[in-house]
This record gives sequence, structure tokens and C-alpha cells, in this order.
Amino acid sequence: MTFLRTSLLALPLLVFAASCSSGRVDATNPTVAEMDRLDVQWGLTQRKSRGAPRRTYQYTAPAPNYSMPADAPPPATAPRETIQGLPPGSPQ
Repeated sequence: MTFLRTSLLALPLLVFAASCSSGRVDATNPTVAEMDRLDVQWGLTQRKSRGAPRRTYQYTAPAPNYSMPADAPPPATAPRETIQGLPPGSPQ
């Protein structure tokens, strides 16, 4: 029983001590600069830049006097074709 009680008291203390450590925290998503630094630290060749991103989006703001066009009425549906008589292949 004392082992269980000691374990229950020690567990929160260990968790608290681990969270208060002043050591460096490993990043899950390092920045490009950190990745470059780690590459050099690990003895890998330095990566070369491939230039700017290839996609560019250009946005032109509408003129202040621009007015939205009026909504067009929905297109009229064509009348359905009606056939008088029996369907093909039916007995007569």
C-alpha cells in the first residue's frame, strides 16, 4: 500500500519537474533556418535555394464606381416531351 501511495505522490512531481525544465524544447515543425542549421550540424551538404515561389496571385480591386450587374432570371425549362401511345416493345 505504501508503494502505491508513494507512486501516486511521485508521479505528479515528476510530471511537474519535467514541464519546468529549462532545457531546449524540440520543435515538431522547425523553420527553414533551423533545418539548414541542423543539416550543417549533422554533416549534410547545404541545400540550395530554388528561388521564389512559382505561383503568384494578382488581385485588382474593382473601381469604386463599379456596380454589380442585375441578377438574370433563371432560364425557363423546356417542356417535357409527351408521347401518345404505348412504349416500344410492349404487347399490343
